[in-house]
Amino acid sequence: MERPDPDSILEKIKEEETSRGKLKIFFGYAAGVGKTYAMLEAAHSLQDNGIDVVVGYIEPHTRPDTMALLDGLERIPVKQVEYKGIKLNEFDIDAALKRRPHTILVDEFAHTNAKGSRHNKRWKDIEELLLAGINVYTTLNVQHLESLNDIMEIITNINIKETVPDKVIGDSYTQIELIDIEPEELLERFKEGKIYEKTQAERAKENFFVKDNLIALREIALRKTADRVNKEVQISRMSKADSGVKPTSDILLACISPSTSSSKVIRTAYRIADSSLAKWIAIYVKPSDMSSISQESKKRLGENMDLAKKLGAEVVILHGENPEEQIIRYSKVRNVTKIIIGRDHSDKGKFKRKFKKDIADKLLDNIDNIDILIIPFRNEIHSNKVNKNNNKSKLKRAFSVSRVDIIKFILISIFITVMAYVLQSIGFAKDNILLVYMLGVSMVSLWTNGYTLGILSAFLNITIVNYLFTIPKYTLSIADPSYIITLAVFCVIGIITSALMSNIKFQANNASKREEHTQMIYRISRTFLKVSRKEDIIEKALEILCVSLERDVSLVMKNEEKIYYIKYKGKNNEIEFEHKSINDVTEHDFENNIMISPNEIAVAKWVVNNGMNAGHFTDTLSGAVGLYIPIKGIKKIHGAVGVSSEVKNIDTDDEIFIETVLAQVSIALDREELAESREKDKLEMESERLRSNLLRAISHDLRTPLAGISGAVSTIIKNKNEISEEITDELLNGIYEDSQWLIRLVENLLSMTKIDEGKLKVGKEPELVEEVLSESLSHIKRRLNDADVEIDIPDELIFVPMDVKLIEQVFVNLVDNSLKYATSSCKINIRVYRDDDNAWFEFSDNGPGISDDLASHIFDRFYTGERKSKDSRKGVGLGLSICKSIVNAHGGEIKVRNSQELGGAEFIFNLPLEEDEE
Repeated sequence: MERPDPDSILEKIKEEETSRGKLKIFFGYAAGVGKTYAMLEAAHSLQDNGIDVVVGYIEPHTRPDTMALLDGLERIPVKQVEYKGIKLNEFDIDAALKRRPHTILVDEFAHTNAKGSRHNKRWKDIEELLLAGINVYTTLNVQHLESLNDIMEIITNINIKETVPDKVIGDSYTQIELIDIEPEELLERFKEGKIYEKTQAERAKENFFVKDNLIALREIALRKTADRVNKEVQISRMSKADSGVKPTSDILLACISPSTSSSKVIRTAYRIADSSLAKWIAIYVKPSDMSSISQESKKRLGENMDLAKKLGAEVVILHGENPEEQIIRYSKVRNVTKIIIGRDHSDKGKFKRKFKKDIADKLLDNIDNIDILIIPFRNEIHSNKVNKNNNKSKLKRAFSVSRVDIIKFILISIFITVMAYVLQSIGFAKDNILLVYMLGVSMVSLWTNGYTLGILSAFLNITIVNYLFTIPKYTLSIADPSYIITLAVFCVIGIITSALMSNIKFQANNASKREEHTQMIYRISRTFLKVSRKEDIIEKALEILCVSLERDVSLVMKNEEKIYYIKYKGKNNEIEFEHKSINDVTEHDFENNIMISPNEIAVAKWVVNNGMNAGHFTDTLSGAVGLYIPIKGIKKIHGAVGVSSEVKNIDTDDEIFIETVLAQVSIALDREELAESREKDKLEMESERLRSNLLRAISHDLRTPLAGISGAVSTIIKNKNEISEEITDELLNGIYEDSQWLIRLVENLLSMTKIDEGKLKVGKEPELVEEVLSESLSHIKRRLNDADVEIDIPDELIFVPMDVKLIEQVFVNLVDNSLKYATSSCKINIRVYRDDDNAWFEFSDNGPGISDDLASHIFDRFYTGERKSKDSRKGVGLGLSICKSIVNAHGGEIKVRNSQELGGAEFIFNLPLEEDEE
């Protein structure tokens, strides 16, 4: 049996644990089927079960039985918005968020809000409620689904403007309840005036409320609901790793353009992809010369791309003059299985195809293993006018002539004519002169723009050859009739050469743009690979956006009350990256840069909290000056970037560039957070390792002295009358030494705890070194009985600023270390001296010395080396580490080396002297 996919299990757990609200849609095929009635009944049922339910907005109805169901339900007051002198009632989203009920009722999912509302569409209001964790009940008719818009127009002869993206009913958080009645019963309600008022009823009777139309709408609603259920079953079975169900590997490619018919191609592609759970891509091949495309066509292209994004497509823009070549190349790269393209089936379109193949025909001729779906349409009159204007503009651009090109043309013509005279005077034949003028045609075509001067050069050059070099000279007549064919062929070849050279230049220009685009993406990715700190990543991102787009930019990070921004001051001015607390932004600041005004910052914060685009050119907070896009990481929203549209509008290319940069920013920020997380994990692991070592070492080292103390005390108690006084003294000395060892261990542990918690406070006071050293040695004088300790201190009094208790601990730990590892005849030298700035302390012994490997780790915490001490106590490995921490806290340094004099280890450290201590 195949194991369930762990990723699907984790995803399911995440969905169960998420705080996102649930959406329930009461779905019908037309007004009057009872959606609002069913929704209100469901609300009463929830309320009876103790659920907190409120009514956010219910569309006023003419049906008393529906309105009567509002009784007993709490209602949020509507918000009045004035538009063109009329007061409109709208849903108050802020009041709903403030009230924050468990479930809220909001009628008319596809409604368009009045101008000035936060969101242009009510479905976006509902999306914000869901993100806030509030469950929502709403109503929707099938004709308002975006993917069915073209089909609805065919059925009802109405272009429905109020639409919602299909993803809202395909979301895993959405529940669909189909409200269905027979068309005959619905028509009966309609005739009784239970659905519309009289004026509305007359209009509806002509389009929607016709039996055939209602049957068609009902069938689509039933099929859409069934598709939804089937899709849920497939996803559920795949998440359980059902071996009988395999996810689709289809990838669809929808070819779009500025044509109004592209919306039909997009919706068809979505319906196919949605039904087969396939990935789909919308592709547009952008010509090198966009100036030939009208502003109206550019606007429509942007609308088509927005529609594709809204329906879940990956939008890709390619560059090239031959769309079919780019489509074929990209399809192979992405392993596309189906290409969907539109074709004009009007009489004019059919007539054109008799003389020239369209893109669909070229794709059919050149593709063998990819299915091609052709969506027929009839080109509208308006679209034909636009195409004619675009074609005229293209011709005008292709045959336009600049002054610089005319000068180049004249100079090349003069140069070629002079060269021809020289060749003739040398004695070259006329055929060579013709080749020289052919070279002139090629030069003109290469060094000028468009076709005009290249073609003109062909005609002019043949005229010059005929006038200056053909007998009779200095006339346009030709003596040899056969020479007419030569000149005509020359002219044709010249025109062809000119056209080919111009096409090659176009292709080279496109290749250059593609290369530039690739290099730009490469440079951006390389740039962010080199940047590590979060603030550096933000600065680099804003700098790239500001310079490339020539606009003011800003950025707000999640959980930070700070705004980062750059104001664009022109190409030749330096970029100044700035940031400040949002609370510190003054009126003067945002007068100079509107991107950091309170309103713009509020939009940026909304984007950070909700993870959706907002601002200019969007349906949310469209009154903003900037376009705000979230920086989406793997697990969270990092922040939001704002790009100003105050000077010029943001087009599709700009938006794609912004998203490209933000994708790299997101990767860099994710990488930085991952590095921080790894460092944190590493520290926690190290801390855990240290705790384990400490407990292990303490448990071992405490056992030895405690066992010794216990054994000695037990011996004295049991045999006090039998053992000699000498043995008793020896046992008591052992008890004393073991207790002193325990005291030093506890002091070291306490010091280590203070260091870890940052509570090691150094209270410096001038102290006499000789007294501090003497006091330190007195603490361990019993252990020094068998040691030869030599102290070398200058006669002059040396006062050093120090915390006497801490420095005493350093002295004791260093001497104790020498006693542990020195030979049986232990010798310790202590030397103190000073220079202008520091007092120096050297502790050397005659022990085994220090290896290079040991020297590099000897001050590490819990490091005990390989050698055991002469009393078999290995120690915890804290003494020298604490010495280093205390010396560093005093502003000094400690190091170790092998003693030249005694042959053992030599520890040297310094303590700074105050400037007035001489």
